[in-house]
Amino acid sequence: MLFWPHLLLLCLRYGRPLYYVITGGAMLFWFVGTGLLVFNRHRFQRLSNIKVQADERETLPRLSILVPACNEATTLERAMVSLLALDFPSLEIIAVNDRSTDGTGALLDRLAEGDARLKVLHISSLPHGWLGKNHALHVASQQATGEWLLFTDADVVYSPDALLRAVTHAQRMEADHLVVSPRIETCNFWERLFASYFGLMLSLRCRVWDVADPRRSAYFGFGAFNMVRASAYREFGGHGALAMEVADDTKLGKVVKQNGFRTELMDGSDLLSVRWAVGFDGVMNCLTKNAYAGFDFKTSRMLAAILGMLVTGFFPLIILLLPSPAHWLALGALLGMACGAWAMRRISQASAFYGLAYPLATLLLTFIILRSSWLACHQKGIYWRGTLYPLDELRKGVV
Repeated sequence: MLFWPHLLLLCLRYGRPLYYVITGGAMLFWFVGTGLLVFNRHRFQRLSNIKVQADERETLPRLSILVPACNEATTLERAMVSLLALDFPSLEIIAVNDRSTDGTGALLDRLAEGDARLKVLHISSLPHGWLGKNHALHVASQQATGEWLLFTDADVVYSPDALLRAVTHAQRMEADHLVVSPRIETCNFWERLFASYFGLMLSLRCRVWDVADPRRSAYFGFGAFNMVRASAYREFGGHGALAMEVADDTKLGKVVKQNGFRTELMDGSDLLSVRWAVGFDGVMNCLTKNAYAGFDFKTSRMLAAILGMLVTGFFPLIILLLPSPAHWLALGALLGMACGAWAMRRISQASAFYGLAYPLATLLLTFIILRSSWLACHQKGIYWRGTLYPLDELRKGVV
């Protein structure tokens, strides 16, 4: 009971220095983080800048594209048509209808009738010890014959020359794993704000500038475009090593790097796009499954991350609203947020001015993370595509 009066006295006595320290730290976070992204941008080549020579095209290896789909009938056809229009000399597409209850299976079968490169697998049951998407990719990989395997979601739209450039770059760099970031299709304020803020926070957390360095522990993967050399994939056990991992796309990058293979990152915002979240409701629900899993289901880690987000993303706004002498530091922090939004503009389609709304995005992402965590703990698991995966099993499956 005596703790709170003492805490109040400490805040009154040291409040002004704390304002300076915390607000200055927030400003430093934004400028240093954005600076690391901008000054290391040369490490992430733009996919559209890769030129393919005629002799390189003739020697490109076979590529297998693996697409899991569960109740994707509303978005699937646009993505699949773009895959079937790809300009690539030796290509197979394996689409997996994973226990869908809508028209996904019929749509895939219809598309396959018109193109021999498309093979459709239908899965009607899920074995114990597997997440649905991970199992679908595992089944597809067993059928794949390509030297490279591309794991991509069922809502990603490709330009015809995207894979020609991607595989050429991977071959030149002698990489084992290539991750390409798409443009996030955004149509309103909430979609642009969240894509900008979340994309920046994810990039900083994963230290994307260090991913290609074999001496660093940083790793990354993206569900829209994870391309792996088949020999490396099978050497580390493929998706069998990720059977119960919710963040399978990111953790694929971790397994690749742990096994001594090399990852390369590219900016594909000119040639790939995905509609990640639709409207405010879509923003609120897009991370319901993944947010708590992103902290390996560890509540202490999740709360620490939220505290860090609030200190860096929301506290400067509070300082601006209070009669505090640290206003100039808070304004500096907001300027740093604007610089961060500017750095993400190609991917999110949000201008630098969206950075001024990052305090709002901070509260939004905080709520999403807390909601995801509460639902997982309350349900003792995660509902995904109509299946409840027990929390105890998910924790054991963390990679």
